[in-house]
This record gives sequence, structure tokens and C-alpha cells, in this order.
Amino acid sequence: MEKLFILAALITFLFCSIKIIEMKYISKEWKPLKTIIRDAVVVFISGVAAIFAFNVSNGSMTDFFNIVTDNTVLNPSATEVFTGEPGF
Repeated sequence: MEKLFILAALITFLFCSIKIIEMKYISKEWKPLKTIIRDAVVVFISGVAAIFAFNVSNGSMTDFFNIVTDNTVLNPSATEVFTGEPGF
């Protein structure tokens, strides 16, 4: 569960960093801090909800990171192999 909040916090930090860079270099117009904090809270809640929904519906956070890093790891408990004599 703590991985969920850490990942959502990283997403929020990245969002705030990009927002500040955009205000400083692209639009050159500073918005009030209240607006930035409100947007950051919305991004954090959205990130937590999306990651939680992924975990509940599809798998664990390890599976999520395996998809992100393109690292395929087999789960030995889910892999079933028939190794006995055939029944026919």
C-alpha cells in the first residue's frame, strides 16, 4: 500500500515540476500558489485512485512495475506444468 502512495507522490512531484517550468519559461506568467496546490491535490488523488483500481482489478504493484520497465518475470505459483504419467 505504501508503494501506491509513493508512486502517486512521485507523479504529483513530476506534475508540479513541469507546471513550474511551464510557468517560468513557456507562459512567463505566474499563477497563484493556491491554484498550483489545488491542481497537485487533484493529481495526487487521481493517481492514487488509478493505481488502486489497477491493483484491485489486475494485479499487484510488482506486476505494474514489470510492465513499466518491460521486465517479464514469471510467477512460479501461477505456472502449472503436468509432469506425471498421462491418464489415458
